Amino acid sequence: MTASPYSGDNVVKIGPIHCVLFDLDGTLYDSAEYNRYFDSEMVNIVSTFLKIEHGEASRVLAARRKEKGTLTGAMESLGITRENFHALVAERINPGLHLSPDERTRAVLTQLRDRGLKIGLVTNSGRKLVMKILDALGLEVENFDVVITGTEVKPKPSHEPYLLALERLGCSIDDALYVGDREEAEIRPAHEIGLKTVLISRVIDQKDSEGADAVVHDMTELEDLIT
Repeated sequence: MTASPYSGDNVVKIGPIHCVLFDLDGTLYDSAEYNRYFDSEMVNIVSTFLKIEHGEASRVLAARRKEKGTLTGAMESLGITRENFHALVAERINPGLHLSPDERTRAVLTQLRDRGLKIGLVTNSGRKLVMKILDALGLEVENFDVVITGTEVKPKPSHEPYLLALERLGCSIDDALYVGDREEAEIRPAHEIGLKTVLISRVIDQKDSEGADAVVHDMTELEDLIT
């Protein structure tokens, strides 16, 4: 069990690090309003596809997400292919309704790159939606040295997205850090392949994690954490 990097007088340091891989949803931004809007649209997709009423679609989707661990896996188990799902989501979702430019996140990414670190984005979302989310956050693809999405590769918890990102960055596992907000779907598989890991927890009183090397509650804490 790993303590928060800011517990007591002992500040945990993770390093040496040359590459940092970030998750997108729930990590580079945190918006309860967007999450509610997104989840509602996912239920609408299931309702339309299965031709069932909204309440039943909500129950079915919740059960499948719990069983499969990821939204993509849940949709595939219902017969909605990954390609079709990504197309439907990109068509339906307008991130700009609930997300806005975040200068603090942009500043953290810029500061890390200014220190010579390579920065990757590894997300299960489809590429078209990722572009829309980045635009809403005031970020560009150019803020990252590589962007790996669910369009190109089997999504997390598969090891493939992490390994592809590292290959394209030219970075070894020993020198890389993964930052995400889901312990089972992201932190655990990243840890399995040997990546150092940081859990971004939106639960303010969470101080430790079974799988992560450190727990933070805000992107700005990463600057002092990484050596």
